[in-house]
Amino acid sequence: MEKKEDKQEILLETGTNELEVAEFGIIQKNQKNMVQTFGINVAKIREIIKIPKYISIPNTNQYVMGIFKLRDQIIPLINLAGWLNEETEDIDFLKCYVIITEFNQQNFGFLIHDVRTIHRMSWERVLSPMDITHNIQNESITGIVTFDDRIMLMLDFEKIVADISPELSLSVETDKKVIEDVQHIGQGKQKVLLAEDSGIVRDTLAKMLEKGGFEVVHVSNGKDAWEYLAAFLDEAKQKNGIVNDVIQLVIADIEMPQMDGHSLCRSIKEHAELKTLPVVLFSSLIYEEIKRKGELIGADAQISKPEIGNLLTIIRDILRKKQEELKNRQ
Repeated sequence: MEKKEDKQEILLETGTNELEVAEFGIIQKNQKNMVQTFGINVAKIREIIKIPKYISIPNTNQYVMGIFKLRDQIIPLINLAGWLNEETEDIDFLKCYVIITEFNQQNFGFLIHDVRTIHRMSWERVLSPMDITHNIQNESITGIVTFDDRIMLMLDFEKIVADISPELSLSVETDKKVIEDVQHIGQGKQKVLLAEDSGIVRDTLAKMLEKGGFEVVHVSNGKDAWEYLAAFLDEAKQKNGIVNDVIQLVIADIEMPQMDGHSLCRSIKEHAELKTLPVVLFSSLIYEEIKRKGELIGADAQISKPEIGNLLTIIRDILRKKQEELKNRQ
């Protein structure tokens, strides 16, 4: 199964809260006939290939099998079963596949045992792990999809890469002058609502925003963000205020369980009392078609995760613009 080259063929209508998921299998440890299925957002896949020829690299992480060349690019090969503690000694590697992922402007190959199919579904079908049980502690699971005969787990591939190669984690270095500028905008501590399903990315962003002087409310999906805004709006009305007086900004990942960032942004911008609330969208991939979608639904800014070091600069410019607009109305 190869990924379609023309991304427009798999792109979905803006704000419809849908996604496409590639389902694949990993044979469970010491149970050759038992396969656990996992899923990955098709938008993060470059292609799926049979296992290529690769060479091992000395002194690398135990889960990095080596590197291989694909169309003039050198790509690391990661043993996903090993990382999941499901490595089986008698696997026939010639029958295995490799998912070539693309996120944060980098490519990685993940060894998998079989390829299933592609599902087109609503994000509402992707449950947060916390919706199933409060005892799940594995932060590598970002979503759960149930079928009649199996459960498919959505993995946080960015966390996997960060665990294996910490040097490839998000860079959040921000100019001190920008931090000072942000801290001086507005009166008192400003509040930001952050919606992100990846625990490692969420924590990284929260620390950056707190450094900029913001109070951060963070949730793991768009549905929780929307419900938080709705509750906050009711509270603001009771106090004869508006949401913008208390919450200054919403930052949302595009790919999230229950409600994605596009749907969240669209709901905000179509709401009579929330539409002036600035929304910043970010994702591992912000290519031209995704950017056009964000513009259509009224996103105030869009940024890819490798550019996340510029987030406070973008926030500063948005808040300054809002201040000027408010002065001009007075």
